[in-house]
Amino acid sequence: MRIKCYTESTSVPAVIIKRERKKKVKKSTKIVLAVALCLCLISGIFASLFMTGFNTVKVQDIEVVVDKGYVINGQVYIPKKASEDNKLPLIVLSHGSYNNFDHQDQNMIELARRGFVVISSDAYRHGDSSVAVEPQDYFMNMKHLIDYACASWTFIDEDKIGVSGHSMGAMITNVTVEEYFKEGAAGGVNRIAAALDQGYDPPYADYEFEGVEGTIPVDIDFGVVAAKYDEWFFKDENGNPATYLQNPNAAAFINQLDEENVSTVENHKIYTGTINGKECIRVINQNNEIHPLNHFSHASCRDIINFFYAAFGVPAGYEQIDADNQIWQWKEIFNLVGLVGIFLFLFPFASMMIHGTKFFAELAKPEPAPAPKLSDGKRKAAYWITYALNCIIPALLVVPVAYKLVGQSSFVPSTVSTWFGEPNTNELAAWTLVVAICLLVVFVVSYIITRGKGEHGAPECWGVKASARVIWKSFLLALLTVFTAYVILFFVDLVFNTDFRIWVIDMRVFTVNKLVFAVAYVPAWIAFYLVNSMLVNGGNRIEGRPEWLTMLISCIGNIIGIVALIVIQYSGIIASGTFAFNSMRIVNLFPLVFLIPVGTLVSRRFFKETGNIYSGSFTIAMLYTMMTVANTMVLASVLG
Repeated sequence: MRIKCYTESTSVPAVIIKRERKKKVKKSTKIVLAVALCLCLISGIFASLFMTGFNTVKVQDIEVVVDKGYVINGQVYIPKKASEDNKLPLIVLSHGSYNNFDHQDQNMIELARRGFVVISSDAYRHGDSSVAVEPQDYFMNMKHLIDYACASWTFIDEDKIGVSGHSMGAMITNVTVEEYFKEGAAGGVNRIAAALDQGYDPPYADYEFEGVEGTIPVDIDFGVVAAKYDEWFFKDENGNPATYLQNPNAAAFINQLDEENVSTVENHKIYTGTINGKECIRVINQNNEIHPLNHFSHASCRDIINFFYAAFGVPAGYEQIDADNQIWQWKEIFNLVGLVGIFLFLFPFASMMIHGTKFFAELAKPEPAPAPKLSDGKRKAAYWITYALNCIIPALLVVPVAYKLVGQSSFVPSTVSTWFGEPNTNELAAWTLVVAICLLVVFVVSYIITRGKGEHGAPECWGVKASARVIWKSFLLALLTVFTAYVILFFVDLVFNTDFRIWVIDMRVFTVNKLVFAVAYVPAWIAFYLVNSMLVNGGNRIEGRPEWLTMLISCIGNIIGIVALIVIQYSGIIASGTFAFNSMRIVNLFPLVFLIPVGTLVSRRFFKETGNIYSGSFTIAMLYTMMTVANTMVLASVLG
């Protein structure tokens, strides 16, 4: 039996149907395209309003070149009442590993609207800061910024300089504090008056410096924000972070105050006393969250506000704003509105190119008919077994491929080369490519077993067969679509100084260095989304199955294994503090729970328009590759 692929009824002339479809698509795509562009504009306008505290704070991009020639990229939030006559406290922030300065958004916004000058920067080897940095300077970006600010700005109170960071950024905070204490011990100036670690252990003992007799007490204000279910830090002897407040380390931290001798720390209590005769505070804030939520949390943001109020008081010229009065969430919502706008933009723009230009016109093809119904038990069993394998395989390969094969069982991703210089991306790309190969093998074997050699019509319905010219034009269309999407992003960044994102999913502007990485990594994502589109459009499209059900089954199948890994990991952490898998590799899966289903929906829409898997897969692969490489750590680069 040969399976015929068709879409049009023979009772209506094909020319009329084609003309009507073209007219309908053009009208609908124009509407959706207009909505998408409006969402991007609305995103920029309102995200900017909340970012600037409704025009009470000036936000500037900065690019600081330090003595060694390193470049530090970041942003400074300057309250408009800051001046040489009204000096304000300075807070310098640092993000965690594999992130960028935007991930301190909540703290930048809330501290600045309360009268603090705030800087947040890309750490060295992250974002748009320098990659080629000497090892001894890897974690010195915060100190370099403080030295720069004190030398260049007249509107900051140099007696009230605070530092805070998340995860790796908190380690940078600790390094910065220690470096200034070392300078102070050598007769220099210790510029730090207060420090707050987010998601990282603070110093539990006095400093000891070579050539300095005795120990140096940490006689500044110091605080901690700790997740109760932190994946890496604050663990007791059994590896459980939930008991941190009863941990001897936590008690030792509070007992740095001469007046204190606690064994169990009271949560959120600001302990006051003296260290080395100097008045200081200590506080530990433990919240019911996981490590990656420290920088996306009302509770943690509240604790950071309260700490710096306690350390520096209310800045001059400002009234105290309750710490629970927060607006950063609205900026994040409008950042998300822009991200939704970009995803809505992709297909309508491509469709307009297909129907509005001669060059891309031949890409408009009717959607192939679905495969036959699951008419017998053998086909039903094979279909659901194949579906189950497709659900399970990605999850089963995370640890052996990403963690063990590429990551070499390292604590965090670190395997790189000059062309493939992003350790996190290396693991994700390799895993993505291996998953694509395995899923393709399962799909082909299932077809051979269930359909037999006599039913050669089915591959014609998968959207795989296309001329080299059609594939090339599909590639060019995807390139044009993604390029235009980034033109929108760069415009919004230029005019409003905002981008499109939510939590750890970030579409941000990039430098040439990132384009080189995108070229290196995009084949892996292309392979995955070509196979994914084949499975969705050639495997899950069953005759008689409604479109909504096809997409629901496809989206669930794409992420259910990943979700299962996350559930297994965090149910163990919450229940007993035990970790089933390496934490970094599971945290890296969070964005995929959102991105893969969205990619599936977008590529499906392309398939219905073009009848092939290429244009949609190329588009999503290019976009996701660019988003990934622009938003992570770089340890090596062919560009230096």
